[in-house]
Amino acid sequence: MAEFTFLLSESVKDTFKNMFLTWGEIPQIKDSDKLHLQKTIDWIEEASVHGDGGVSSHYSLITGDWLYPFPETTGYIIPTLFDYAKFSGNKKYSELAIKLTHWLCDVQLDSGACMQGNYDRRKGKTSPIIFNTGQNILGFIRAFEESGEQKFKESAIKAGDFLVSSTDDKGVWDKNLHRGLKHTINVRCSWSLLMLNQIVANDDYVRVAHANLEWAMAQQQPNGWFKYGTSRIGGLPNTHFLAYTCEGFIESYRITGITQYLDAAIKTASKMLELFDQRKMLYAFWDENWNNRGKRFKFLKGKFVCLTGNIQISRVWMQLYEETKDEKYLDAAFKMLNFVKSLQDVESGKKGIEGGIKGSFPVYGSYSTLMYPNWAAKYFADALLLKIRLSEK
Repeated sequence: MAEFTFLLSESVKDTFKNMFLTWGEIPQIKDSDKLHLQKTIDWIEEASVHGDGGVSSHYSLITGDWLYPFPETTGYIIPTLFDYAKFSGNKKYSELAIKLTHWLCDVQLDSGACMQGNYDRRKGKTSPIIFNTGQNILGFIRAFEESGEQKFKESAIKAGDFLVSSTDDKGVWDKNLHRGLKHTINVRCSWSLLMLNQIVANDDYVRVAHANLEWAMAQQQPNGWFKYGTSRIGGLPNTHFLAYTCEGFIESYRITGITQYLDAAIKTASKMLELFDQRKMLYAFWDENWNNRGKRFKFLKGKFVCLTGNIQISRVWMQLYEETKDEKYLDAAFKMLNFVKSLQDVESGKKGIEGGIKGSFPVYGSYSTLMYPNWAAKYFADALLLKIRLSEK
């Protein structure tokens, strides 16, 4: 049943909040990190109940129901659940992670790849995608490390071998790409291959990982913006994809120690911090001159937020604080997360809404419009876990 009443009230509230932000300070909830974290994990658990074995991709305010499971994001939700199990001391979350990994093995393509899009058992598996496969490797590796189940290691190797087989003669991915386009977010798959190499030494994993990291660095402009930073023809990169790229560089640096990877992340993340400081908000889509642009709804004039991207970049800033000890990254990250907390429902009791994170602010913005995506919740949990750890030091 559609959530029309809630949708209307949330749209009105978001409209006024967005108007206020043009002249006021962004709202902050500075305490209760652990409450917001628990509510977020509860939402992910509920999404798994409705995920037909995996994790439902979204809760939709349009239909008032959960969508089909999403293998890509189920893959990288698995490490989040293991992290929360360790944080909370509650093994039910690690058990859920193991259960999801078994499902991920079941829907893995024979080639070792992860399929594109949501999984509808009535329609079966769809075409293979590089990026999704890399995210599954993260889940397979963590589940293997936590459980010792060889099945998970074997699935990770199959996925890694698929990534190696999908390159050109320079080792750069040129097939099984979203819309056939090369794009920089695949550095997260480089990170996956470097992790896999730590378990199963394979020179091809290392070769392909570095080839794609170097290709992505070559797309970075002097101002930190990335050419080919989106998977859409003629599209512009959004904060979600820019943060994906920064994450891949940071994690690859942490494994290899190659400072150029860290420098690439710093260049982009620092520009986004500058924009956040200047504008009080970090909007969704950015052109090559770092002007924010709209998508679909012209009346918004580009002034809407991809909450997933903002959460991700806050975590990137915290990671850069860990590497550089520069307090500006920590201050901005905490401010960003405290703002997102002000938008999260933690008390209504509404299934699919309480504990979830909207795709956009306002809720009708042009990213996961009128929906609560599972990856927004995943990244919010990751960011809050890191925020709590840094706050307690």
